[in-house]
Amino acid sequence: MKLTAEQIKAIAVGVARVEAREDSVYLLRFTKEQEELYKTVSDDFYKKTYATAGVRLEFVTDSKSLAMECEVSSGSSRKYFSHGIFVDGKRFSELSAMTDTGIFGGRWTLPEGEKKICIYFPWSTRSSVRSITIDDGASLAPVKKAHTMIIFGDSITHGYDSASPERSYASKLADALDADARNKGIGAEIFRPELASLHDGIEPDYISVAYGTNDWNACTYEEFTAKCRGFYMALSENYPNAQIFALTPIWRKQHASPSKAGEFCVIAEFIEKLAAEIPNLTAINCFDTVPADLTCFSPDGVHPNDKGFSFYADGAIEKIKAIIK
Repeated sequence: MKLTAEQIKAIAVGVARVEAREDSVYLLRFTKEQEELYKTVSDDFYKKTYATAGVRLEFVTDSKSLAMECEVSSGSSRKYFSHGIFVDGKRFSELSAMTDTGIFGGRWTLPEGEKKICIYFPWSTRSSVRSITIDDGASLAPVKKAHTMIIFGDSITHGYDSASPERSYASKLADALDADARNKGIGAEIFRPELASLHDGIEPDYISVAYGTNDWNACTYEEFTAKCRGFYMALSENYPNAQIFALTPIWRKQHASPSKAGEFCVIAEFIEKLAAEIPNLTAINCFDTVPADLTCFSPDGVHPNDKGFSFYADGAIEKIKAIIK
């Protein structure tokens, strides 16, 4: 039984919308208005909006088989992708390749009986669904999440440089909070108040925000503080009932060398000060969540690898759970 676009939409998690186009179903994490905003920023940022970071298909089925074919195209500066396939919470298989372009597919024999399937889509590329098939007559039910969430951030939130999408801190955070989480991470992004002013069309229970490391490199202190304040004020106004968590930047190799914004610590200090002014905003200092150990990072000393993401996720989740109402 080949799933229809409507059936795929029903089991999609982490999406702002689902669109059937030509031969594929597109799983989109940004609203049209947000995409249009990024089109005015740069072609590179606009391309990254189509990466499927945080997107999953989650469903319960008694099917004995699963087949999927996806069309992959560039969605970041990384030239690899992976779909992590889980059965009842355990990693079962993957659909992956060391490229960012092409049509890829697979077929898997599933365990007997009813089981929960979760397919994590790539953060590094766009992956549209050409087909997904289960046994004729098999059951199909979406998985309902306890919470809704929006996750804002830069390349680290986008997923750089996890080997598989489920290993990024954003995916781990969504799992830990049992949240249908829309990942808005964009590689190289900074605080952008215009993005925060665009409503996502949902009323999330939680919002996490993790900018700052690029602001420290790209902005003067005055530019950073204006953009940071504008972002959080717009976010709080748009979502007054959400708990907003401001994750300050993690350790990076270059942190001891001041940039034009000043010492690296000024980013966290301002965010913590701002959180005291905005009622539904809580600052969470994440600098020490990832050890100052280059084995936790890609060679650039900025982007966590799977080891680093594990530390980051564990630390952030522990701190967030301690303050959730």
